[in-house]
Amino acid sequence: MPFGGTVCALRAAVGTGAAAEASGALRRGCTGAAVAPSQACLLDTSAGGVGMWRGGVVGFVLRAAALVLYTAIRSVWALLPWRTREELLWESQRWGRRILRLCGVRLLVEGTAPVGSPVIYVCNHASLLDIPVLLAVLPPGLCFLYKEELQRIPLFGWVLRRMPYVPIARGQSLAAWRQLQQAAQQLQQYGLSPVVFPEGERTPDGQLRAFRRGAFVLAAMVGHPVVPVAIAGTYRLLPRHRLRFLPGTVRVRIGEPLPPPPMERQEQQGYQERVRMLLQRWLVELSEGLDSWAHARMPASWSSESPN
Repeated sequence: MPFGGTVCALRAAVGTGAAAEASGALRRGCTGAAVAPSQACLLDTSAGGVGMWRGGVVGFVLRAAALVLYTAIRSVWALLPWRTREELLWESQRWGRRILRLCGVRLLVEGTAPVGSPVIYVCNHASLLDIPVLLAVLPPGLCFLYKEELQRIPLFGWVLRRMPYVPIARGQSLAAWRQLQQAAQQLQQYGLSPVVFPEGERTPDGQLRAFRRGAFVLAAMVGHPVVPVAIAGTYRLLPRHRLRFLPGTVRVRIGEPLPPPPMERQEQQGYQERVRMLLQRWLVELSEGLDSWAHARMPASWSSESPN
């Protein structure tokens, strides 16, 4: 199945003149046409990342502290009552890119996200890094569907309530169905593009898990096209059940919009499985091209650490 755009390489530019040239290339995109930064074929968020890990454990601790402090400051900013929905959506994209820079992540992106009309992004979920990755590469105006229990986390949960995101009650079919109906109304009212992880949670072993129906039911209800998005590399850098993150390269492939799924359940299940098989194939292809940058830049004692 084809996917939009071509693969381009645009490395971080450091020094006089180079930064401006790189910025212009990002705005022009791979084809030379004027596009938004979020549509660029490659987005390098790791400027200066090669040397950031030379401090070893001390450098990591400082980066981790900066990450937590920056997130806390932006969270307080988001809670200010006069912040508009548009400001929150734009700021979330900026937050995603800066978090990736602090983590030393370089993004290689294939394809461009559609603009103009809402779509539903369906993505695999391997790491907490998936969230800032998607915020960095997709246009503003995203609506994440998240598990309802996240609202109980102090500060973070308060920010989630402020954002135009949709909580889903896992394990409660009736409550989840009502929330999907509310989500459909909210999406149509505000013109947002939801991001759904159909696996329901992060993979524990890096493998793509079975899909749940919610994303495809929602797409059928609102009649929006489905855009498959594959992310490879985040599990290696920050897997589930590990707090210490590694720097490295993450590859993202954004597919062409697919027609909305049918309402009939049996046909919908076939549609769902075809999307899953497509993402599975893309993940294999993207993983083959991942480099060993993370392990080459880390101390030997860290690079040999198992992701589990």
